[in-house]
Amino acid sequence: MPTEDVERTLRVLRKLQLIDNRFEWKRMNRLVIVPLSHDPSCQERSRLREQCRDMRVEETNFLHATVRPRNLREAVRNRIPDNLMSMVRSFDMIGDIAVLELPKELEKFASAIANGILDVNPYVRMVLKKSSEVSGPFRTRRFEVISGVGSTDTFHREFSCRFHLDVAEVYFNARLSHERMRVAQQVRNGDCVVDMFAGVGPYTVLIAKLRPSARVYAIDINPAAFRYLKENILLNGVADRVIPVQGDARHLATTTLRGVANRVIMNLPSEAKNFLDAATLLLAPKGGTVHFYTFASRNESLEKIKDWVLTGIEKNRREVESFLLTKVIKEVAPNRVEVAIDAVVR
Repeated sequence: MPTEDVERTLRVLRKLQLIDNRFEWKRMNRLVIVPLSHDPSCQERSRLREQCRDMRVEETNFLHATVRPRNLREAVRNRIPDNLMSMVRSFDMIGDIAVLELPKELEKFASAIANGILDVNPYVRMVLKKSSEVSGPFRTRRFEVISGVGSTDTFHREFSCRFHLDVAEVYFNARLSHERMRVAQQVRNGDCVVDMFAGVGPYTVLIAKLRPSARVYAIDINPAAFRYLKENILLNGVADRVIPVQGDARHLATTTLRGVANRVIMNLPSEAKNFLDAATLLLAPKGGTVHFYTFASRNESLEKIKDWVLTGIEKNRREVESFLLTKVIKEVAPNRVEVAIDAVVR
C-alpha cells in the first residue's frame, strides 16, 4: 500500500484482525508491505477495496519479527548514557516523517535516536532533525536528514483530513491537532471565517469539513504553502466552501476582505500581535470572535498578555466584549510556551 494511505489502511486491517505480528513489515520505495494472518475472505476483501482502494494482496516472504520496544526511551536505553536519558523526548510525526528537536547534549547521539525511532515505528520513512528556528515571512526552517532517503514531501492525516506538504518548504505543527479541533468545533453554521495565516490548510480544511455551510477565506503569503493549500482543498472535497487567497493578510484586510468575517484565526504566534489591527479590519461591523496565538515565557502572567491584546484591539476602535479562553496550549522550548486567547470583539 502507498505510504500516504498507511494510517487509514492499518486501521481497517486491525479492525479485521488481519495483521500478523509474528513477522516484520517491509518497505519498498513508497510502498509499505504488511504481513497478513490469513488470506482475506471475500467479505474482507470487499471491505478493503471499499476503504483502501490502492491496497493489494500478494504473496511474498517475511522475516520473523523481533520484539519491538514500546517507546523511544526504551529503544535507546542502551545507546545513550543514563545521565542523558531524561533529555530524550517525544518527536513529531508528519505523515511518514519523524521530526526531532535535540538539545546540544544529545546532538552526537542523533543517529542512535533516529534508529530508536525506526525500531519503534516501522512505517517511518525518514527522520529529520530541526537545525534552525522558524524564520522569515514564509515561516520555514532548515532540517538535517539523520536517517532515510527520498524527499521531504509527505501526506499527513489528521482526524478526517489529509494534507499534502513538504516539511522543508512550509510550516506545519502536528502537535496542534487538538487545538485546531477545539477552534473548528466553535464555528457555527453560516459563519464566515478568515484564516489569516492558513499554511497548507489544517484549520481551514477541518472547519470546512465540520461545518459545510460555513465559508472560509484562507490566506497565505508563502507560494509553496499556497500551492499545497489549493491542492488540499481539492483533496478533501471542500472547494465549494473555501476561497484560497495568496497575499499579505494586512493588505487584504484593508482591501478585498475588509469587514467580511465573524471569526478570525491568527495562527502566527511569533508575529500575531503585529496583526491585531488587520484582524479588527477583517471583522464585520457587528464584530465576532478572534482566535489569537502568541509565545510567552512560562512565568509571564496570562492577565498581562490579555491586557496587551485588549489594548491592541482598542487602539483600532474596537471593544473586547469578553475573553472566552486564555490558556497555555503547549511548551515550545524550555521556559517558553504558546498561549491561545479567544476574544469576542465588537
